[in-house]
Amino acid sequence: MAQDTDVPLTIALAEYEHLRELSRAVHDQSAARFTFFLAVASAATAVSAGLITTGSPDGWVRSAVLAGLGVLVLLLGISVFARQVELNDRGRRYAVAATVLRTYLARRAPDLTAYVMMPTLDDHGPFAPEPFRRHWFRDLVSQAGMIALLNSVLLGLAAALAVLAAGPPWLAITVAALVVPGSVAAHLRVIRRRIARSADRVGTVLADRRLASTTR
Repeated sequence: MAQDTDVPLTIALAEYEHLRELSRAVHDQSAARFTFFLAVASAATAVSAGLITTGSPDGWVRSAVLAGLGVLVLLLGISVFARQVELNDRGRRYAVAATVLRTYLARRAPDLTAYVMMPTLDDHGPFAPEPFRRHWFRDLVSQAGMIALLNSVLLGLAAALAVLAAGPPWLAITVAALVVPGSVAAHLRVIRRRIARSADRVGTVLADRRLASTTR
């Protein structure tokens, strides 16, 4: 007589495998977009450096080309930044979902709990999950943070050039020194607000389902 199928275990394993695929897809998309943005930014920088050093074409044509390249990279940077924030958020929530399923599997087999090294809701293990609420510097050095820095530098440069066209150099430098950190702070605020909303949502779901939360 055929052995009965363990339906809950089958569903849990299938869901866990699906989460692995989703997490891998998010990682690949994030890395690809970041690499693409760096490639475009590097190419634009190289072209701009060539135009400046050679002095050709001269006059308003060179200024228009430089301005166009700057606007292109900035618009692309804003778009990629927004997408990176979204992908990072999805990746964190997928990680929580995998932790919850791993907790279910570990609780089904308590004798194996000591051998489960990946984090569960009952035990972080040696690989503690990345906290939702963390120091701002970790957000700054993330892929989204690096894009935020590049966007802020471009904004500061654009502001300085605009002021320099009608004002003294010291004023242009002052404006750039204010715009860059202000832009970085605005980008970080977007990142951290998204993380906070996601953390609240995860905490609410875990509380409603009466699951211990070690993800916040």
